[in-house]
Amino acid sequence: MKTDIPHTQIAIIGAGLAGATFSYFAQQQHIPCLVIEKSRGTGGRAGSKRLEQGSVDLGASIISFGDEELAHLRETLLKANVIERWQSAYVGVPKMSAISRYLLQDTPLLTGNKAHHIERQGKSWLIRDESYQPICYAETVILATPALQSAMLLASIPNSGALLQFANQAGSQTLPQWAMWVTTHATEHAPLVPCQHEVLESIIKDSDKPQRPASTTETWVIQASPQWSKKHLDTPKSEVLAEMIHAFSDVTGVEVLNAGEPHRWLLGRQVMALAPQPFMWDSTLNVGLIGDWLCQGDAEGAMLSAKFAFDAIGPTFDMNNL
Repeated sequence: MKTDIPHTQIAIIGAGLAGATFSYFAQQQHIPCLVIEKSRGTGGRAGSKRLEQGSVDLGASIISFGDEELAHLRETLLKANVIERWQSAYVGVPKMSAISRYLLQDTPLLTGNKAHHIERQGKSWLIRDESYQPICYAETVILATPALQSAMLLASIPNSGALLQFANQAGSQTLPQWAMWVTTHATEHAPLVPCQHEVLESIIKDSDKPQRPASTTETWVIQASPQWSKKHLDTPKSEVLAEMIHAFSDVTGVEVLNAGEPHRWLLGRQVMALAPQPFMWDSTLNVGLIGDWLCQGDAEGAMLSAKFAFDAIGPTFDMNNL
């Protein structure tokens, strides 16, 4: 029976930095893969929000690229003008989501598809969406999602007990985070303002980053502390906005001219799991877990997790049969 359901060697669920990085290394070895993403865009928490002029990075704002394991990839991204040096680290240009878009390159990408169920079909995995409609078949599945989302998917896979238990334990340590952007008149403040405030964790002058649109005003991203965010998880956005603006002015002494609606990262901050290695892999199931929650708990950790995973898993694929 003919079918138009795509069949691939590797299905990667999640187009954030971890999933995009894994797909990049797979491309380099000509291993067929397909990336499934529930959102409309790529980058996950390293994505960008479009504004009338330019965009802002409401999630991961910088990547350190300090680990030598990523040195070659860092130089590749620099040469391609995808990242630039900023504040002793690196940022995507002209926005953070440029990094994931570059890494995905020509990899088939299905956006707006939320993987919900994974089941055996012969020797392959069949991935289904929320309506139980088939998305694709794959020989190998890589879950590049936050721990809690990984646990929900693993719950549909028979005999995934060890992976499921680990993801569940890690998911219990997930914290939310409120973030929003504001504009101000030009200031003398440093681009990264340290916060010792009960409401705010960080204040970033997003408009100071390279290749951002020139303007007479400054655009800031303010991120609430995970503890405050958890306490105000279901607080109306209007109240969150008012409190975060007040906290911003309290820290900086600067008046806010305009502000965007607060964004709630429900799985915004992950306490790093006590993992034996920076990824998890079940060779019997051909199912793997990657993400920042397995390695360092930051944007660089997401990319490292993907690299270490591919270094271990990649050589197991029979290149003659791909």
